[in-house]
Amino acid sequence: MLLRLQNSFSSMSKMIREQERIANNLANLNTVGYKRDRTFTRLLNERLDDEGAPRSDKRVSQWADLAAGEYEQTGNPLDVAIAGNGFFVLTDAATDTPRYTRAGRFVLDTEGTLRDPFGNAVEGEGGPIQLPTEGGAVTIAQDGSIRVGGQEAGKLRIVSFEDPKALQRLDGAAFSAGGQEPTDMEAPNLRQGYVELSNVNPMQEMAEMIEYQTLFETQQRAIRTSDELLGRITRDLGHF
Repeated sequence: MLLRLQNSFSSMSKMIREQERIANNLANLNTVGYKRDRTFTRLLNERLDDEGAPRSDKRVSQWADLAAGEYEQTGNPLDVAIAGNGFFVLTDAATDTPRYTRAGRFVLDTEGTLRDPFGNAVEGEGGPIQLPTEGGAVTIAQDGSIRVGGQEAGKLRIVSFEDPKALQRLDGAAFSAGGQEPTDMEAPNLRQGYVELSNVNPMQEMAEMIEYQTLFETQQRAIRTSDELLGRITRDLGHF
């Protein structure tokens, strides 16, 4: 009986973690470049316990689903979307470490440094992108080359990874390399004036949330039933 309670508790703990994952996905529904988190559970050493209930050791893996989101035209010349594979490279403003993202919503600071909305510098092939604050219209070509007023001003660095699923989320739409070495892409496919939206499907996430909530309530009822049965057994034993 106690083993059954333990199984139910373990299952409920998993359901809570899944609910937290789904809630985070929904919270980032409107985050540019966000990639939804997914989980995969691998069952190991499946067996029956002493009470005949199924048990197994579980290994849960979580990763970001890197499927492309929809592209939205903004008309902002500093907004850039990557069509196909690849990541922008940023330098963390606080730690000076690299960050990788699909979120191409950029701004210029007062000194002409291209940054994301959080202040992280956007990297080019020769370091942080530095644009003249005056000089004309900014155009970004498909390969990432940047021109200001017709004059070459830099080129965005776009990288790929051998195993994108091994990337580790830092926050929002940004990742660390997860121990991998990035490979510079020679021919990326960029779209100026567009951003890639989150790939979160709210209907799918809500359906999953309802499913896990139902499973959680099922385990709650199982614990309540076991608790009532143990209570009756304890009272009955008191009569002997």
